Amino acid sequence: MTRSAAWLCAGVVAIAAAAATAQDSPDVASQVSAARTQAGPEWAKAADFFCATEEQVAAMKILPSATEADVEGQRAEPMQVFDNLYFIGQKAVTTWALTTSQGIVLIDAGYAARFDDTLIAGLVKVGLDPRRIRAAVIAHEHADHYGGARLLQQRFGTQIYMSRAAWDALDVLDPGGGGPGAPPGRANVITDGQPVIFGDTLVVPVAIPGHTPGSMGFMFRVKDAGRTHMAALFGGSILNPQRRLPASVYEEYLASIQHFANATRRQRVDVELLNHPIMDGLFDRLERLKVRKEGEPHPLVVGEDAYQRFLGLMADCIRVQLARRSASV
Repeated sequence: MTRSAAWLCAGVVAIAAAAATAQDSPDVASQVSAARTQAGPEWAKAADFFCATEEQVAAMKILPSATEADVEGQRAEPMQVFDNLYFIGQKAVTTWALTTSQGIVLIDAGYAARFDDTLIAGLVKVGLDPRRIRAAVIAHEHADHYGGARLLQQRFGTQIYMSRAAWDALDVLDPGGGGPGAPPGRANVITDGQPVIFGDTLVVPVAIPGHTPGSMGFMFRVKDAGRTHMAALFGGSILNPQRRLPASVYEEYLASIQHFANATRRQRVDVELLNHPIMDGLFDRLERLKVRKEGEPHPLVVGEDAYQRFLGLMADCIRVQLARRSASV
């Protein structure tokens, strides 16, 4: 992103945040302010996004639903991020490629329409052989995450992993199993807290229903010049705080954030990842990574405290959304 574009993006977010606050009751505005203070400067952009109203989020025009057709504008440079982890995908919809002793494990498979020009082309560009894709672990049952999974099965015999609830939802969506954009054939089930082993690598799924019934987060180890860190990916973010959703959805989501926070705290997670990196500063960190000098800290290693503050911010902003609903009744 150019400096002018970055300033423009920051300005849009700031204006949206100010407008959202102006519409809020004093109590809700106080909650928003407290959430931003608790988050700290590192997560300021995330605070403006997560605590925004439905209208302000729409005005930002950064949701996957708003950017899917902008193929050129959504292109992002694939790159190696850790010794065993690669960024592949688009700006709003990301796939992470984890290299293991048994082959490549993908976190999500992206849109079916972007399979060749983004997923496969990205893997090749960073020097990875798509024929070595051993598995794809899918975060939840939306097409921007599972879309390429059926093609992975057909071309490479890739094993697909999802939660039982996600598989059940896809069975209803496409009971015939073969239409355009069809989901993958039912395969492996992942369960909360039960690690999946891929050779020398463990991926630990964590159930986080709310965004969808089958949403999952993941924890796995990454290496930086031989030094090990624990990464976590929250795979079911509610990006649009729509009023049409009942409060029970947000209450379930809030409980899931807390569940994920507890799991990641126990595992001492210090690397923050998302599959929709539209508010967490990922691309700024990737730019810093490109010019990182030997001995400098890794830009994606945010630290244990900062990671928990990120999840705490998500939770605080969901409480804000619930408070807005209560105030409007």
